[in-house]
Amino acid sequence: MPAHHGTDPEAGTIVVGVDGSPAARQALRWACAEAELTGGQVLAVSVRDEPAPLPGSEFALRQRGAWRDDGSVRAALHRDVSLVATSASVGELVVTGEPAEELLAAATRADLLVLGTQGQRGLSAVPLGGVTLECVRRAVCPLVLVPAAPAR
Repeated sequence: MPAHHGTDPEAGTIVVGVDGSPAARQALRWACAEAELTGGQVLAVSVRDEPAPLPGSEFALRQRGAWRDDGSVRAALHRDVSLVATSASVGELVVTGEPAEELLAAATRADLLVLGTQGQRGLSAVPLGGVTLECVRRAVCPLVLVPAAPAR
């Protein structure tokens, strides 16, 4: 899929980062519920890491599970979106690059950027990863951090 930098979400769009984690699925659920309330639409974005440029490194990354092709990322995103029962309009976008950069680019014209976190209590107790911290620091639209659902 070509880079998305030329496509801007329409007004009322909630961009949500989806990486297959429970926290990301909870963020997607929250974004869909918000879109239902506001009449907006959701753009679920998964970022495929770029494989290292060294010869043979693609195989090494595949062996460690760090590199996934577009098809597997697209299938995982579609699975996560289909698990969320919603009446909201949900678009799916898979891009290749550095996750924070791609999420920020997708959210440039969005009304809201939604990310999941691993924490379950107040913000001071939420361990924020590098992607989340970079998005908090540089987001040009409101940002919502949704904690993962507590284990039952």
